[in-house]
Amino acid sequence: MTRRTMFGTLFGIGSLLLTAGSCAASPLPGGQPLRDRAAGYEMTVLVDGVPAPTYQYAGGTYVLGQLGARYTLRVSNHSGRRVEAVVSLDGRDAIDGRPADFRSKRGYLIPAWGSVDIDGWRISRSEAAAFRFSSVPNSYAARTGNAREVGVIGVAVFPERYVPPPPVYYPYPHRPYDLDSERRRDSYDDSLSEESASGPPPAPSTHAAGSDKGAGGLGSANAAPRAAEAQAAPAKRARPGLGTEYGEAVSSPIYEVEFVRANAGRPAALLGAHYNDHDGLLAMGIPIDDPPTCANDADLRNTADPFPASDGRYAAPPPGWRRTCSWR
Repeated sequence: MTRRTMFGTLFGIGSLLLTAGSCAASPLPGGQPLRDRAAGYEMTVLVDGVPAPTYQYAGGTYVLGQLGARYTLRVSNHSGRRVEAVVSLDGRDAIDGRPADFRSKRGYLIPAWGSVDIDGWRISRSEAAAFRFSSVPNSYAARTGNAREVGVIGVAVFPERYVPPPPVYYPYPHRPYDLDSERRRDSYDDSLSEESASGPPPAPSTHAAGSDKGAGGLGSANAAPRAAEAQAAPAKRARPGLGTEYGEAVSSPIYEVEFVRANAGRPAALLGAHYNDHDGLLAMGIPIDDPPTCANDADLRNTADPFPASDGRYAAPPPGWRRTCSWR
Protein backbone atom coordinates (compact mmCIF):
# COMPACT_ATOMS: atom_id res chain seq x y z
CA MET A 1 0.00 0.00 0.00
CA THR A 2 1.40 3.39 -0.98
CA ARG A 3 1.44 5.87 1.88
CA ARG A 4 2.29 9.50 2.47
CA THR A 5 5.20 9.80 4.88
CA MET A 6 6.35 12.93 6.68
CA PHE A 7 9.92 13.99 6.05
CA GLY A 8 11.74 16.37 8.36
CA THR A 9 15.16 17.89 8.86
CA LEU A 10 17.96 15.33 8.98
CA PHE A 11 20.63 15.12 11.62
CA GLY A 12 23.81 13.08 11.67
CA ILE A 13 23.93 9.78 13.51
CA GLY A 14 26.34 8.83 16.24
CA SER A 15 24.69 10.20 19.38
CA LEU A 16 25.20 7.90 22.34
CA LEU A 17 22.45 7.34 24.88
CA LEU A 18 23.63 7.94 28.45
CA THR A 19 22.54 4.88 30.38
CA ALA A 20 23.26 3.72 33.87
CA GLY A 21 25.24 0.53 34.07
CA SER A 22 23.43 -2.49 35.46
CA CYS A 23 23.76 -6.21 35.81
CA ALA A 24 21.58 -8.69 33.97
CA ALA A 25 17.95 -8.70 35.09
CA SER A 26 14.90 -10.75 34.29
CA PRO A 27 12.19 -9.32 31.97
CA LEU A 28 9.25 -7.49 33.45
CA PRO A 29 6.38 -9.82 34.37
CA GLY A 30 3.18 -9.62 32.38
CA GLY A 31 4.49 -8.13 29.14
CA GLN A 32 7.35 -7.29 26.85
CA PRO A 33 9.65 -4.56 28.22
CA LEU A 34 10.11 -1.39 26.20
CA ARG A 35 13.62 -0.90 24.85
CA ASP A 36 15.21 2.19 23.35
CA ARG A 37 17.15 0.25 20.71
CA ALA A 38 16.50 -2.87 18.65
CA ALA A 39 17.32 -4.35 15.24
CA GLY A 40 19.65 -1.53 14.25
CA TYR A 41 17.29 1.30 15.28
CA GLU A 42 17.56 3.65 18.24
CA MET A 43 15.41 6.19 20.07
CA THR A 44 16.89 8.96 22.23
CA VAL A 45 15.11 11.53 24.42
CA LEU A 46 16.96 14.86 24.22
CA VAL A 47 16.45 17.64 26.77
CA ASP A 48 18.00 20.90 25.56
CA GLY A 49 19.98 18.90 23.01
CA VAL A 50 21.48 16.55 25.61
CA PRO A 51 20.36 12.92 26.15
CA ALA A 52 18.14 12.71 29.22
CA PRO A 53 19.25 10.43 32.11
CA THR A 54 18.15 6.98 31.03
CA TYR A 55 18.13 3.75 33.02
CA GLN A 56 18.03 0.13 31.91
CA TYR A 57 16.17 -1.98 34.42
CA ALA A 58 14.65 -5.46 34.15
CA GLY A 59 15.10 -5.40 30.38
CA GLY A 60 13.26 -2.09 29.91
CA THR A 61 14.21 1.56 29.38
CA TYR A 62 13.22 4.35 31.78
CA VAL A 63 13.80 8.06 31.17
CA LEU A 64 14.10 10.61 33.97
CA GLY A 65 12.17 13.79 33.12
CA GLN A 66 11.71 17.11 34.87
CA LEU A 67 8.52 19.14 35.09
CA GLY A 68 8.46 21.93 32.50
CA ALA A 69 11.47 20.72 30.51
CA ARG A 70 11.14 20.67 26.73
CA TYR A 71 12.33 17.50 25.03
CA THR A 72 12.86 16.16 21.53
CA LEU A 73 12.75 12.60 20.19
CA ARG A 74 15.65 11.50 18.01
CA VAL A 75 15.08 8.31 16.01
CA SER A 76 18.23 6.90 14.39
CA ASN A 77 18.39 4.39 11.56
CA HIS A 78 21.61 2.33 11.64
CA SER A 79 20.77 0.37 8.51
CA GLY A 80 21.25 0.71 4.79
CA ARG A 81 17.54 1.02 4.05
CA ARG A 82 15.28 4.00 4.63
CA VAL A 83 12.44 3.47 7.11
CA GLU A 84 9.20 5.00 8.31
CA ALA A 85 8.91 5.72 12.06
CA VAL A 86 5.39 6.00 13.52
CA VAL A 87 5.69 7.88 16.83
CA SER A 88 3.31 7.95 19.80
CA LEU A 89 3.37 9.87 23.09
CA ASP A 90 1.11 8.87 25.99
CA GLY A 91 -0.83 6.64 23.60
CA ARG A 92 -1.45 9.52 21.13
CA ASP A 93 -0.12 9.71 17.59
CA ALA A 94 2.49 12.46 17.23
CA ILE A 95 1.11 13.61 13.85
CA ASP A 96 -2.68 13.68 14.18
CA GLY A 97 -3.07 13.54 18.00
CA ARG A 98 -5.59 10.70 17.90
CA PRO A 99 -5.19 7.30 19.62
CA ALA A 100 -2.02 5.72 18.26
CA ASP A 101 -2.24 2.83 15.78
CA PHE A 102 0.86 2.06 13.72
CA ARG A 103 -1.12 0.04 11.17
CA SER A 104 -3.02 3.03 9.76
CA LYS A 105 -1.01 6.09 10.86
CA ARG A 106 1.62 7.99 8.94
CA GLY A 107 5.17 8.36 10.19
CA TYR A 108 8.45 10.17 9.68
CA LEU A 109 10.87 9.11 6.95
CA ILE A 110 14.42 8.34 8.13
CA PRO A 111 17.08 7.81 5.44
CA ALA A 112 19.62 5.01 5.56
CA TRP A 113 22.34 5.65 8.16
CA GLY A 114 20.55 8.83 9.24
CA SER A 115 18.35 10.21 11.99
CA VAL A 116 15.42 12.61 12.47
CA ASP A 117 14.59 14.85 15.41
CA ILE A 118 10.86 15.12 16.15
CA ASP A 119 10.06 18.44 17.84
CA GLY A 120 6.47 18.02 18.97
CA TRP A 121 2.84 17.38 18.11
CA ARG A 122 2.31 18.19 14.44
CA ILE A 123 0.25 21.37 13.87
CA SER A 124 0.93 21.87 10.16
CA ARG A 125 3.67 21.32 7.60
CA SER A 126 5.60 24.23 9.07
CA GLU A 127 4.94 24.09 12.83
CA ALA A 128 4.72 21.68 15.75
CA ALA A 129 3.57 22.05 19.37
CA ALA A 130 6.63 21.42 21.52
CA PHE A 131 6.93 18.30 23.67
CA ARG A 132 7.15 19.39 27.31
CA PHE A 133 7.05 17.36 30.50
CA SER A 134 3.97 18.41 32.44
CA SER A 135 1.70 17.16 35.19
CA VAL A 136 -0.71 14.41 34.20
CA PRO A 137 -3.83 16.69 34.30
CA ASN A 138 -2.10 19.18 31.96
CA SER A 139 -0.89 16.53 29.51
CA TYR A 140 -2.26 16.50 25.99
CA ALA A 141 -3.69 13.01 26.53
CA ALA A 142 -5.63 14.09 29.63
CA ARG A 143 -6.92 17.29 28.00
CA THR A 144 -8.21 15.29 25.03
CA GLY A 145 -10.08 12.80 27.17
CA ASN A 146 -7.90 9.84 28.18
CA ALA A 147 -4.72 9.75 30.28
CA ARG A 148 -4.67 5.96 30.68
CA GLU A 149 -1.45 5.54 28.66
CA VAL A 150 0.40 8.54 30.06
CA GLY A 151 4.13 8.14 30.70
CA VAL A 152 5.10 6.04 27.70
CA ILE A 153 6.85 6.73 24.37
CA GLY A 154 6.61 4.39 21.39
CA VAL A 155 8.19 4.18 17.93
CA ALA A 156 7.16 1.58 15.32
CA VAL A 157 9.77 1.18 12.55
CA PHE A 158 8.80 0.02 9.05
CA PRO A 159 11.51 -0.58 6.42
CA GLU A 160 10.70 0.41 2.86
CA ARG A 161 9.69 -2.23 0.35
CA TYR A 162 12.44 -2.85 -2.16
CA VAL A 163 11.30 -2.33 -5.72
CA PRO A 164 13.91 -3.43 -8.29
CA PRO A 165 14.51 -0.97 -11.12
CA PRO A 166 12.98 -1.85 -14.49
CA PRO A 167 15.28 -3.77 -16.84
CA VAL A 168 17.11 -1.84 -19.49
CA TYR A 169 16.77 -3.17 -23.04
CA TYR A 170 19.40 -2.32 -25.61
CA PRO A 171 18.05 -2.43 -29.20
CA TYR A 172 19.77 -4.63 -31.72
CA PRO A 173 21.00 -2.99 -34.96
CA HIS A 174 18.45 -3.16 -37.78
CA ARG A 175 18.83 -3.23 -41.52
CA PRO A 176 18.64 0.15 -43.23
CA TYR A 177 15.14 1.12 -44.31
CA ASP A 178 14.34 1.85 -47.92
CA LEU A 179 13.47 5.36 -49.03
CA ASP A 180 9.69 4.90 -48.72
CA SER A 181 10.02 3.59 -45.18
CA GLU A 182 12.22 6.50 -44.22
CA ARG A 183 9.66 8.97 -45.60
CA ARG A 184 6.84 7.31 -43.71
CA ARG A 185 8.87 7.43 -40.49
CA ASP A 186 9.69 11.11 -41.01
CA SER A 187 6.04 11.98 -41.51
CA TYR A 188 5.18 10.03 -38.36
CA ASP A 189 7.83 11.93 -36.37
CA ASP A 190 6.45 15.23 -37.67
CA SER A 191 2.97 14.36 -36.47
CA LEU A 192 4.35 13.51 -33.03
CA SER A 193 6.20 16.81 -32.81
CA GLU A 194 2.99 18.70 -33.69
CA GLU A 195 1.11 16.90 -30.94
CA SER A 196 3.85 17.53 -28.39
CA ALA A 197 3.88 21.24 -29.29
CA SER A 198 0.33 21.57 -28.05
CA GLY A 199 1.60 20.64 -24.54
CA PRO A 200 0.91 17.73 -22.18
CA PRO A 201 -2.44 17.34 -20.44
CA PRO A 202 -2.76 19.19 -17.10
CA ALA A 203 -1.34 17.31 -14.11
CA PRO A 204 -3.71 16.20 -11.34
CA SER A 205 -3.97 18.33 -8.21
CA THR A 206 -1.15 17.68 -5.76
CA HIS A 207 -3.43 18.35 -2.82
CA ALA A 208 -5.88 15.66 -3.93
CA ALA A 209 -3.10 13.14 -4.52
CA GLY A 210 -1.76 13.74 -1.06
CA SER A 211 -4.87 12.47 0.69
CA ASP A 212 -4.47 9.13 2.47
CA LYS A 213 -7.50 7.21 3.67
CA GLY A 214 -7.27 6.16 7.28
CA ALA A 215 -4.31 8.42 7.99
CA GLY A 216 -6.17 11.60 9.01
CA GLY A 217 -5.45 15.18 8.03
CA LEU A 218 -2.78 17.54 9.28
CA GLY A 219 -3.29 20.44 11.61
CA SER A 220 -7.04 20.12 12.23
CA ALA A 221 -6.62 17.15 14.54
CA ASN A 222 -4.09 19.03 16.66
CA ALA A 223 -5.43 22.59 16.51
CA ALA A 224 -7.17 22.38 19.91
CA PRO A 225 -8.23 19.74 22.46
CA ARG A 226 -11.39 17.92 21.51
CA ALA A 227 -14.18 19.40 23.60
CA ALA A 228 -16.53 16.48 23.04
CA GLU A 229 -14.06 13.92 24.39
CA ALA A 230 -13.08 16.17 27.29
CA GLN A 231 -16.71 16.64 28.33
CA ALA A 232 -17.46 12.95 28.03
CA ALA A 233 -14.52 11.94 30.24
CA PRO A 234 -15.54 11.41 33.88
CA ALA A 235 -13.82 13.41 36.59
CA LYS A 236 -10.94 11.47 38.09
CA ARG A 237 -8.48 11.94 40.91
CA ALA A 238 -5.38 13.79 39.75
CA ARG A 239 -2.53 11.38 39.10
CA PRO A 240 1.03 12.15 40.20
CA GLY A 241 4.05 12.03 37.91
CA LEU A 242 4.73 13.39 34.44
CA GLY A 243 2.89 13.56 31.14
CA THR A 244 3.55 15.34 27.84
CA GLU A 245 1.74 18.60 27.21
CA TYR A 246 0.79 20.37 23.99
CA GLY A 247 3.42 23.09 24.22
CA GLU A 248 4.13 26.29 22.36
CA ALA A 249 4.33 26.40 18.57
CA VAL A 250 7.86 25.91 17.20
CA SER A 251 9.18 25.98 13.65
CA SER A 252 9.32 22.45 12.26
CA PRO A 253 9.16 22.37 8.43
CA ILE A 254 8.37 19.05 6.76
CA TYR A 255 7.08 17.78 3.43
CA GLU A 256 5.38 14.60 2.24
CA VAL A 257 6.82 11.82 0.10
CA GLU A 258 5.60 8.49 -1.19
CA PHE A 259 6.55 5.45 0.89
CA VAL A 260 5.66 1.75 0.54
CA ARG A 261 6.17 -0.45 3.58
CA ALA A 262 7.81 -3.84 3.20
CA ASN A 263 5.14 -5.19 5.59
CA ALA A 264 2.16 -2.87 6.02
CA GLY A 265 0.92 -4.32 9.32
CA ARG A 266 4.03 -5.57 11.09
CA PRO A 267 6.90 -3.26 12.08
CA ALA A 268 10.48 -4.50 11.96
CA ALA A 269 11.08 -3.11 15.46
CA LEU A 270 9.11 -1.53 18.30
CA LEU A 271 11.11 0.99 20.30
CA GLY A 272 9.85 2.55 23.48
CA ALA A 273 10.54 3.88 26.96
CA HIS A 274 8.66 4.74 30.12
CA TYR A 275 9.27 8.17 31.60
CA ASN A 276 8.56 9.85 34.90
CA ASP A 277 10.01 12.28 37.43
CA HIS A 278 12.44 11.33 40.20
CA ASP A 279 9.82 10.26 42.75
CA GLY A 280 7.79 8.50 40.08
CA LEU A 281 10.68 6.33 38.91
CA LEU A 282 11.50 5.42 42.50
CA ALA A 283 7.85 4.43 43.04
CA MET A 284 8.13 2.20 39.96
CA GLY A 285 11.08 0.42 41.56
CA ILE A 286 13.80 1.93 39.38
CA PRO A 287 17.00 2.29 41.45
CA ILE A 288 18.01 5.71 40.12
CA ASP A 289 19.76 6.82 43.34
CA ASP A 290 21.65 3.63 44.14
CA PRO A 291 24.55 2.29 42.06
CA PRO A 292 23.89 -1.08 40.42
CA THR A 293 24.80 -4.09 42.49
CA CYS A 294 25.94 -7.48 41.27
CA ALA A 295 25.01 -10.77 42.84
CA ASN A 296 28.35 -12.56 42.52
CA ASP A 297 31.84 -12.37 41.10
CA ALA A 298 30.68 -13.66 37.71
CA ASP A 299 28.36 -10.67 37.33
CA LEU A 300 31.17 -8.35 38.38
CA ARG A 301 33.50 -9.77 35.76
CA ASN A 302 30.85 -9.78 33.03
CA THR A 303 30.17 -6.08 33.61
CA ALA A 304 33.81 -4.97 34.02
CA ASP A 305 34.73 -1.90 31.94
CA PRO A 306 38.05 -2.14 30.06
CA PHE A 307 38.28 1.69 29.71
CA PRO A 308 37.02 3.33 32.91
CA ALA A 309 37.34 7.10 33.13
CA SER A 310 40.64 8.40 34.47
CA ASP A 311 41.41 11.94 35.62
CA GLY A 312 45.16 11.60 35.45
CA ARG A 313 47.35 11.67 32.42
CA TYR A 314 49.56 8.85 33.70
CA ALA A 315 49.08 5.81 35.92
CA ALA A 316 48.72 6.96 39.53
CA PRO A 317 50.56 4.78 42.10
CA PRO A 318 48.42 2.77 44.53
CA PRO A 319 48.37 3.71 48.23
CA GLY A 320 51.59 2.76 50.03
CA TRP A 321 53.58 2.32 46.84
CA ARG A 322 57.26 3.37 47.03
CA ARG A 323 59.88 3.69 44.30
CA THR A 324 62.53 1.00 45.00
CA CYS A 325 64.95 1.71 42.17
CA SER A 326 65.53 4.11 39.31
CA TRP A 327 66.99 3.79 35.87
CA ARG A 328 69.35 6.25 34.33
